[in-house]
Amino acid sequence: MIDILNSLGGGFAEVLTPYNLLVIFAAAMIGTVVGALPGLGPSAGIALMLPLTFGMPHVSGLCLLTGVYMGTMYGGRITSILINTPGDAPAIITAMEGYPMMQQGRGGLALGISAISSFVGGLFGLVVLIFFAPVLADYAIHLGAPEYFLLMALGLSTIILLAGGNVLKALIVACFGILVGTIGADYVSGRMRFVWTVELIEGIDFVAIIIGLYGLGEVFYNLEERVRLNLGKPSLRIADFVPSGGSLREAAPATLRGSLMGTVIGIVPGAGATVATFLDYALEKRIARNPEEFGKGSIPGLAGPEATNNASVPGALIPLITLGIPGSGGTAIMLGALIMFGLQPGPLMMVNSGDVMWAMIAGLVLANVFLLASNVLLIPVFVNLLRLVQGNLASVVIALCVVGAFSLSYSEFNIWIALIFGVIGYLMRKNDYPTGPFILAVVLGPLAEGYFRRSIMMGQGDAGIFLERPISVALIAAMVLIGIGTLFAKRVMSRRRAQADTAGQ
Repeated sequence: MIDILNSLGGGFAEVLTPYNLLVIFAAAMIGTVVGALPGLGPSAGIALMLPLTFGMPHVSGLCLLTGVYMGTMYGGRITSILINTPGDAPAIITAMEGYPMMQQGRGGLALGISAISSFVGGLFGLVVLIFFAPVLADYAIHLGAPEYFLLMALGLSTIILLAGGNVLKALIVACFGILVGTIGADYVSGRMRFVWTVELIEGIDFVAIIIGLYGLGEVFYNLEERVRLNLGKPSLRIADFVPSGGSLREAAPATLRGSLMGTVIGIVPGAGATVATFLDYALEKRIARNPEEFGKGSIPGLAGPEATNNASVPGALIPLITLGIPGSGGTAIMLGALIMFGLQPGPLMMVNSGDVMWAMIAGLVLANVFLLASNVLLIPVFVNLLRLVQGNLASVVIALCVVGAFSLSYSEFNIWIALIFGVIGYLMRKNDYPTGPFILAVVLGPLAEGYFRRSIMMGQGDAGIFLERPISVALIAAMVLIGIGTLFAKRVMSRRRAQADTAGQ
């Protein structure tokens, strides 16, 4: 423990120079802007900054990249809350709870809660990274294809928790999401599935789907219904936007649970923030005293996934640093950057390049602090800026969505994809079909299929491979408990409503 603290202290001594502090602050701000723009997530942000690190000292270059990585996780919440346009997949849950709060005139509260929860989640993940990285990564490396498949299946099983009042509609859109996820070339046989143009060989870009489904779909609906946001009175006082003690106490348990969930799931290569945020949201809805408030601006429903989102960043760095295994697109680019700097990620990284790694971790801690301060201070700016453009908000959102979709591959094809899913999102909103199960199925369906086929090949056609390891059995038990618990909860709620109706008569 003392050796770890001494090493961390050396990392801070290396980072606490005017030049490095300026780099970390600039990285945090750039990451926030990149994360707020639809279509640009952590991978794009790190890739854009990578050329700037050429010729920089190793510590400064890595602080720049990790600061941008953390900043994009903060930035995704801004447009999600203000205009219901997630910048990337993990911000979808933020849009589901934060945007209704914005419509109710509680946008400043939503931005404040999300900023504080993001800070706590990032800090928790960093503590785990500092003290428990080798131990946790050693356990994660023992997970195989069967465990990954069951983890994806566990995520899919939460569809019934995201269903709201109509499970049938949730299952319909989930099946549609799985169908969309099958489009493209099958990675095992190479067969083309539902491919009628070359752009579909690699499947439909997921970010184009969420840009259309949430951004354009919301614009189309608001234009028809003539919806205007309740932004309250103009104000630039920070005190008017800082969450009250009661709101923070309401958010605290969900924030702590989300921090733990994000760190643990972030360590698992391939799972990442998207899976973690959906699992945490389903957990919060399952244990909530008032689950009917979810989807209408629930503080725990916003705080938990926001903490999960940011806790997954240090979590994803654990297998990268200790095992050399990238768990997401962003950490894959980080792996390339580490190699470019002449470092060798793996079990000996903390031994051979410990000074650089501890300095990078110290930079992440400082970036997390900078991001909290700047994001809280800028809340009045975000809200009042939205007030200025509200008359032309539809045009602004459409422009952001078109630019974001085009930037994915610099082709018009993704703009058409976003437009198609914008119409689908509008129709789903009009007919009260939930979007959460659809998105979850699009994300997890292809992953579950791949891990399932790998598992069956490992077991030579024997499905018993899913029952051979304790972790697999635990995941199966968790799915069964989710199903039984949800059915029991629905039955209890039905009885209570029937009793209330009888008493009312």
